[in-house]
Amino acid sequence: TAMIAFGMMFQLICGYFDMSVGSIMLLSAIAAGKFTMMGMPVPVVIILTLLVGLVMGCINGFLVSIVGINALIATLGMQYVGYGAAMLLWNEVRTLQAFDDAYIMLGDGEFGGLYVMTWVLLVLIVIFSIFLKYTTGGKKLYFVGGNREAAKLIGFNDKRLVFLAYAATGVLTAMAAIFRSAYIHKPTQYMGEGIHMTCFIACVIGGGSFAGGKGSVIGALLGVIFMSLLTNMFNLLKMSPELQNVVVGVILVVVVTLDGMMNMRKLREQGKI
Repeated sequence: TAMIAFGMMFQLICGYFDMSVGSIMLLSAIAAGKFTMMGMPVPVVIILTLLVGLVMGCINGFLVSIVGINALIATLGMQYVGYGAAMLLWNEVRTLQAFDDAYIMLGDGEFGGLYVMTWVLLVLIVIFSIFLKYTTGGKKLYFVGGNREAAKLIGFNDKRLVFLAYAATGVLTAMAAIFRSAYIHKPTQYMGEGIHMTCFIACVIGGGSFAGGKGSVIGALLGVIFMSLLTNMFNLLKMSPELQNVVVGVILVVVVTLDGMMNMRKLREQGKI
């Protein structure tokens, strides 16, 4: 979940978001099962699965940044496309009993007392934190999200940056699908369900904003931890799924409202409204 949240945080920094990550995750996991059933070696399965996520992310990026379609419409449309494609493949993959042992090690394997996926997550945190804080590319993301018109005047290619943010999210989502499916030993038709809202809420709670220009990898991670603790609390209280949805919905409305109020106050202070 944190891996996907990192990608979504990149998008929020640019002032965009992605509602299709759940179906990208589902499609990537089922595609990995299909590649496995075709007898491909594990490294090839991993590479092709990451390519599936990359292609979906690039399509989103093309629709939003190049064509100029509203991010909500474009990514919702791709959500249906991804889900439909996943279900077409699912009819062929449902008989898969388990992935190869080498693939499963990505989910079950441990090193130094931590899961392999945890080590990968820690590496990603370090890389992305350095990228956002110390590199020109990372600073451009904040600048494009904070003031797109000024970024254009300076000469920043905002379309390319947004496109790359969506492409990176697709790859990170496919990576998350690999680890999740390896952890449960096979793909399922429910993988990725609702994860787009979990990541979205986590990113906003972690410091991201609709208005763009702010956010961090650590903030996204803390937001994911908050959502995980919330889910654990639901389970401990034996709360019904219906009531859980109500609580999560209320949290979403409150978080988005507070974000909007803060952005409005910022614009008033700047004399823009």
